Amino acid sequence: MQATHNRAGEITYIWVGGLTYEFTITTYTKESAPADRCQLTIDWGDNTDDVLPRVNGPFGSCGNARMGEDLGSDFKKNVYIGTHTFTGPSVYVVSVEDQNRNSAVDNIPNSVNVPFYIQTILRINPVLGPNNSVQLLNPPIDNGCKGRLFVHNPSAYDPDGDSLGFQLINCRGAGGIEILQTYDPSIVQDPVRIDSVIGLLEWDTPQNQGQYNFAILISEYRRAPSGFWEFVGSVVRDLQVDIKVCENLPPTIDPVGPFCVEAGQSVQFTVTGRDPDNNPIVLSATGGPFVVPQPAAFLPPLASPPPVNAPFNWDTECLHVRRLPYNVEFKVVDVPPSGQTALVGFQTVQITVVAPGPEVLRLDPGADQVAVSWSPSPCAQAIGYRLYRRSGPSGWNPGVCETGIPESTGFRLIADLSGGLNDTAFVDTDSLFRGNSYCYRVYAYFEDEAESYASIEQCTRLTIDAPLLSRVDIVETDPSNGRIEVRWIPPTELDSALNPPGYGYALWRRTGNTGPFTDSLGFFPNAFDTSLVDVGLNTLDSVYSYRVDHYYSGPGFVKARSSDPATSVRLEITPTDGSNRLEYSFNTPWTNQEYDIFRENPSGSGVFDSIATVNTEFFEDTSAVNGTLYCYYVRTRGRYTAGGLPEPLLNRSQIGCAAPIDTTAPCAPQLSASYDCTVQKLLLEWTDPTGGGCADDIVFYNVYFKPSESDAFGAPLVSGITTSFFDDFDPGANVVGCYAVSAIDDAAADPGGNSNESALSNVVCIEACPLLELPNVFSPDQLFGNNVFTVVTRNGEVQYRDIGAFNIKVFNRWGGLVYESSDVEEFVAKGWDGTDQNSGLDCSEGVYFYAAEYRAKSFASAPPTVVHGTVTLFR
Repeated sequence: MQATHNRAGEITYIWVGGLTYEFTITTYTKESAPADRCQLTIDWGDNTDDVLPRVNGPFGSCGNARMGEDLGSDFKKNVYIGTHTFTGPSVYVVSVEDQNRNSAVDNIPNSVNVPFYIQTILRINPVLGPNNSVQLLNPPIDNGCKGRLFVHNPSAYDPDGDSLGFQLINCRGAGGIEILQTYDPSIVQDPVRIDSVIGLLEWDTPQNQGQYNFAILISEYRRAPSGFWEFVGSVVRDLQVDIKVCENLPPTIDPVGPFCVEAGQSVQFTVTGRDPDNNPIVLSATGGPFVVPQPAAFLPPLASPPPVNAPFNWDTECLHVRRLPYNVEFKVVDVPPSGQTALVGFQTVQITVVAPGPEVLRLDPGADQVAVSWSPSPCAQAIGYRLYRRSGPSGWNPGVCETGIPESTGFRLIADLSGGLNDTAFVDTDSLFRGNSYCYRVYAYFEDEAESYASIEQCTRLTIDAPLLSRVDIVETDPSNGRIEVRWIPPTELDSALNPPGYGYALWRRTGNTGPFTDSLGFFPNAFDTSLVDVGLNTLDSVYSYRVDHYYSGPGFVKARSSDPATSVRLEITPTDGSNRLEYSFNTPWTNQEYDIFRENPSGSGVFDSIATVNTEFFEDTSAVNGTLYCYYVRTRGRYTAGGLPEPLLNRSQIGCAAPIDTTAPCAPQLSASYDCTVQKLLLEWTDPTGGGCADDIVFYNVYFKPSESDAFGAPLVSGITTSFFDDFDPGANVVGCYAVSAIDDAAADPGGNSNESALSNVVCIEACPLLELPNVFSPDQLFGNNVFTVVTRNGEVQYRDIGAFNIKVFNRWGGLVYESSDVEEFVAKGWDGTDQNSGLDCSEGVYFYAAEYRAKSFASAPPTVVHGTVTLFR
């Protein structure tokens, strides 16, 4: 007998090298079944196959193959292993099909005659690297109880640290065809669900006793060099659940975790199992920490009365570092009285192992640079480092499991060093300004994108051996007579041996933010001369930059070092509907942290009031009225972060003015339509989006029409609609075609305003529903109502509509053509009067045959409709 034995199983694989992989087929079969497989055939997915021997259990009647492992309770575990070398990069579906499944599987009709089919997918892609499939550490066979929650977790572990996704799929039969009854509600009743992240399957709750098979697809994803996540492989587990009538309740495990541990430290906790019936229980555990080198330890007692406490301990090392947490699946099984079903409970605990941060960070400031170096990561598999900097101390220390350096800390990335473990130095020359404190942190990263903790923060500053600009303040806004006050702070850390006393300054200016300083504003031979009011400027339209050169005494004055340049504050105003948006820009060696917003009140008075203080480089004045002119300036509040220097540094922008105006169009409406073709009644309806910045000032709508999808919309079909629907089409109008709607706002009511029209809504197309009804008798001699053969008229309504292309032919009994028309309007109006079109003679009384072919009027290319029939001519 060659059937009735396969219960469950899966196919997994590991990479051997090159294009060679080792595959393991694991099946669970019915021990009592006569059918047994010493060997199984595997299809490699490349038009080749192999026969693999069973490798587990004792030797016996299988010759060189083994006999499998008897698990008791009529279960046998079978393991088959073989290697295969593929020809090149591709996606391979590796599968096994074996006849047949065991009998009496409730959700697989006639299961005893349904082959058992499992598959796994291997993607070989040189860019993504070799892949090892997920390993499933819990067996795919479990018991459950009628009327009780059933749970199963495959305890999936990915040796490569790839991201895993879990989903339920149908079981498969012959040729991989899906078994559609797998989750049929009439069989399974209550739904079966799976957690897509941790893989916990729940059936809440089984209503009938019996055996059921389900399938879990476990997919692996890996980030490619492009930055996108790519599929790298999958495994399908076909599992069997035996639902029984139970007197006992399932045991439970107390929730614990999650945990985060620094590599080199231990993670320890206690697992507690309980049983509501006080039956003895047995704890066990599976998961990645038990299959890695230097594995975790979990030594629960033998079956014991609840509660049962068991210690978990894992002395982690750097080799355990990875981006994703390890899942540990704790399982508890009760030991009920004889004759009752043993039940299980699961608890998933996640453990993340994080690499320590680099331990020593050294800073060596120079004239215009900072040399940064650090000790290599304690974890030798680190492939690089990311170095961050901010101005001034952050006060931040990493939280538990907070790896890398979050953007919220104010640090910015200045170097990504991918030269390996010992690439531990960098010279920072990027926009360093005297007077500021610069703080650095670094962290290591790994092949799977894991990040270490950040190093301890270290700060330094450049020597203040040059002047520091402290004020570039617009005193007066004018296109030709504007004024800017410039101030600076003398150097505080001069080497008098190199810079003999007797100091002076030269002040330079340029228009704009870049280019050479060409405008000399004079030389100041007195060290205490540290300010100037620059006049005759176009402060209304231009930005100005300044630089101070320092001179020391020598044969005359000798130029030493120059200050870092600083610009005036530039205000830009964008008027919008009911508001003015202010944006302000600058380029200064100090840090601006707050911004005071001033508005002229009343307009034209020259008196400015503070209306807000913000910490962003923009401000929205929403109290403005459309059409009214408002004038503003911004005052920045800044400081040098090194400390010990004057603060706050206050600098004003030019005065800028703008009047709000509505230039924001409404959001496009959402259009729907209903069409009753029997009465040719079309109703268009639409709704307006809410939220998301959509304006609420709509005053009317336009309806647009085009005859076909390929046509463009022209002028509105109807304008000025103030309702949210339209159905007032001309009587008899052809409504077949495509429609869209736009919304128009009330901006035209504002001073100087123009209405704004939204983008068009979604396009809705109306198909024709053609009608052509022909009579079966007519009499040219008017013996009764129909004196021509044409379209039927009923209750005064011609039974014809929405006909485009048209042709009708009428034949006598010998097949001779006696009438033909390709003009539907002519046929409706005149019809066939019983005359032979060829001879002009009256046709004789009798039965005639017609063939009518027509196409519906349509916005697309409608298929033809052919109608055959007979009509009797009476005279």
